[in-house]
Amino acid sequence: MPKRPAPKHQQYRNKLLKFKYDSNKAIQAILWLAHKHGGAIDKLKLVKLIFFADRDHLEKFGRPIVGGPYVAMKHGPVPSNLLDYIDCAVEGSGSPFKLDNPKVIALAPVNEDELSESDIQSLGHANDLFGHLDTFSLRNLTHKLKAWSKNYLRPSENTSYPLPYEDFFLDLDDDEILEIILDHQESLDF
Repeated sequence: MPKRPAPKHQQYRNKLLKFKYDSNKAIQAILWLAHKHGGAIDKLKLVKLIFFADRDHLEKFGRPIVGGPYVAMKHGPVPSNLLDYIDCAVEGSGSPFKLDNPKVIALAPVNEDELSESDIQSLGHANDLFGHLDTFSLRNLTHKLKAWSKNYLRPSENTSYPLPYEDFFLDLDDDEILEIILDHQESLDF
């Protein structure tokens, strides 16, 4: 019996999907979620909600909202550039929000013109599904994901490991869009 070819996303494993970090969308996504939670939201909860919004948008529209590299960390999947930006948002930094650990506090209104309708749809979807959960219930939910467990190699260590966008699809019902995204990025590479 002939051997079946590996799924395309496994064939292109050495060509990981990459999406440029969009700092404008990141800022507005942070502000959007902070305002949905009364103007302040726990940092860990915020990055988990953005992960779920990015995953939802990637599955439905072929790109994440925020983009940039993701990592698997002790408390689950994290958009790396976004976390770095949040950690530098101190009062007087000129940021439209500030980190008053563990809270991220909005200092400006959200500018929805920086977000597409689909961005807002996915942010709303993630917030509707998971925004009612407390921070650690949400973190525990991400620990059940194959995308995190496959990539967080040494749970006893407090470190981070790359989390490829392809692995977001391990926990989704349909990876047909992944094939389309891979084909598109492959054509861009030529």
